[in-house]
Amino acid sequence: MTDKITQVRIGKNLIGLRGLEEAFAEVRSRGQSPEQAQEELCRRVAAHNYIPAGSREEYRRALWREFRRFQGEEVAPETPAALEIKVLGLGCSGCRHFYQQVVEILAARSLAAELQYITDPALLRDYGIRTFPALLINGRVAVAGKVPAAAELEKILTAAASR
Repeated sequence: MTDKITQVRIGKNLIGLRGLEEAFAEVRSRGQSPEQAQEELCRRVAAHNYIPAGSREEYRRALWREFRRFQGEEVAPETPAALEIKVLGLGCSGCRHFYQQVVEILAARSLAAELQYITDPALLRDYGIRTFPALLINGRVAVAGKVPAAAELEKILTAAASR
């Protein structure tokens, strides 16, 4: 199994799952009925990832959707939140504090957002940002290399939400 992590939308969240492509390839090679294939996907993915018991059905639907996409079928994408926010950091206390500030502002202002905190060096390289923490909103760099004051950060997030 590779260490590749694939992001899958499960409910309102993006979840990183290991070994997804391998599971898809194995299930495709078996030629099972859709019901059997869905159960097999859940079993294989759960062998390398945590699936909360109360969310198993959501995972099952999401894995089946992604499996169909993997097979080349046209599948309607899940609709993400209005804001896509990524906090990039090295996992240090300053970056964690910055992430926590973002969480608190989103909660206090009731802003709907898809929020990710990315610390994996391999994934960080993909963004081409060299100074951390960094804040990306809908794919654009809003802050990099500094932690703005809470009032300034709130202003940045609320302005992005009103666009």
